[in-house]
Amino acid sequence: MQQFQQIQVPECFVCACGFSCLYMKEKDMEFHIDSCPVYSAYSEFMKYIERKDIQNANEDQLRTMKAEAKVYISRLDMMLMIYSQQQQPILQKAPSQTVQCEKCKKQFEANSDFDKVWYLENCSHIICKDCMLKICKDDFLPKKSNVTCVCGEKFKDQEIKQILGNELYEQLTEKLNLSLQNIIECCNCKERFCFQKGNIEEKIQDQNGKLVQGEQLKHYIENRFKCSKCHTEQCKNCMSVPYHTNMTCEEYKINKAAVKCRLCEQPTEIQKNQPEALQTICQQQDCQNRSKKLCTIKLKCGHFCQGLNNTPCLPCLNEKCAKDQNEDDYCNICFTEALKSQPCVQTTCGHIFHEDCLRQKLDAKWNGPRIVFNFMKCPLCNKFLDIQVPHFKNSIEQGQILLKEVQELCLQRLKLEEKEKDKELLDPTHQFFQKPLDYAMHIYCYYLCFKCKKPYFGGLKNCQQAADQDPKVEFKQEDLVCTKCCPLLTLEDKCNKHGVDYIDFKCRHCCSIALWWCHGTTHYCDPCHRNIKTNMTKPCPGPAKCPLGIPHKPNGEEMSLGCSLCRAERLKAK
Repeated sequence: MQQFQQIQVPECFVCACGFSCLYMKEKDMEFHIDSCPVYSAYSEFMKYIERKDIQNANEDQLRTMKAEAKVYISRLDMMLMIYSQQQQPILQKAPSQTVQCEKCKKQFEANSDFDKVWYLENCSHIICKDCMLKICKDDFLPKKSNVTCVCGEKFKDQEIKQILGNELYEQLTEKLNLSLQNIIECCNCKERFCFQKGNIEEKIQDQNGKLVQGEQLKHYIENRFKCSKCHTEQCKNCMSVPYHTNMTCEEYKINKAAVKCRLCEQPTEIQKNQPEALQTICQQQDCQNRSKKLCTIKLKCGHFCQGLNNTPCLPCLNEKCAKDQNEDDYCNICFTEALKSQPCVQTTCGHIFHEDCLRQKLDAKWNGPRIVFNFMKCPLCNKFLDIQVPHFKNSIEQGQILLKEVQELCLQRLKLEEKEKDKELLDPTHQFFQKPLDYAMHIYCYYLCFKCKKPYFGGLKNCQQAADQDPKVEFKQEDLVCTKCCPLLTLEDKCNKHGVDYIDFKCRHCCSIALWWCHGTTHYCDPCHRNIKTNMTKPCPGPAKCPLGIPHKPNGEEMSLGCSLCRAERLKAK
């Protein structure tokens, strides 16, 4: 038995233009509906009739549409007859027939959901309006306005225009016209410029280091560009940001719709036997190893924490929640992977980095022979690092101990060399005005002894900078040996006033102070160390011109010069 439900209906017909009349006056209603442009603009039924474009239909199509209209009218007559017989508020027939969207397969009621679906004219398929809008938006530019149904039949231009709306349709049409003229518009800053194809001989790698080849390389050359104004990387064809390296637009579209690994964004399958936070981790070894350290807690916002397990949770890095850094930002240490690709930690200054990158930074310390403390500073704000994660504690404490030792040695040498009254410290306009520690750290170089692991004086910073810039310099940690650990040091060389901390050795090959102890046998100054070769010994120019200013053994022999501070005092007294 058919089911009906009661619906209250008003007695008067009212149009959006302000016209009104009783429903009993059908002729008046019909005349107004036929002539009122306002009614046609908002009536879904009238829009449907207009889409049929009956003026350009052939005879067969007209007869079919007439039959369809008669069926619809007969149904309306039946409902009106029921109303007149029952003498009660109109009864609406409960929908009994459904239609299905060809795209998303969602079911719709044929009558009550009439305004939610679209009946395509060319192929007669039914697609819901949500899917129609998505198809038109996604495919208009890549397919050069030839948008098609799932069956391959083209949409009519009028259908596309009605779905997109005039404004969006005109915007996409303008972009398409520009593209056909080889003019592109940056989707970020709207700058326009002529597109130039890339070099087919160029070797391109994706974010995983895989070489781009074949169809994907051709697509890269023909569609990838970087805005010359705002430097946004994007695809000319589908306008995706950033460009989908090693994928065509179609492959990217499929990839985007697929379930992707939370860390590497490669397509994967859901692992239902894992905790919810790890169910979308792929089976690649790198991702599996990283997932072992990844936090599994879901934050209040509904997104998963990107921090380490068994540590306080990080702020949410999802772009919808993040205030500063978000999950798509590169790690500012490695600059090769986004933050979301690995477990992260947050410093007390508020910045977030890959946990593994930060650990490697602290373990590697500094490059080159001279001790520098940039490894202990935040790459973003330059403040000294403080990380509330247990396994970072030891590395940070060791760095702080070394920093304190070098600072004390620098201040001692500044005082002993009587540089506390240098103009840099007395000039109010200078960066080191009344900052003796910063000044001493700036001008002095200290090396870490390979044997005792203690810092020792290595000369002035400007001397070391010259060595750093010389590509011929070969640095070996075993060459860095302090005076205390040098096997050539004897009791006779010890200074009664300053001990052994300021003992210098002469370069074996010239009349300069040595800074390097190499091969376990030889002291070198910086210039000689940069040009080690046979027969490099230079003769002394004589007492009057010798840079050392003191008697010494012939060049070619090892010799201690004694305490540098006492020697400086003697030279000053002269």
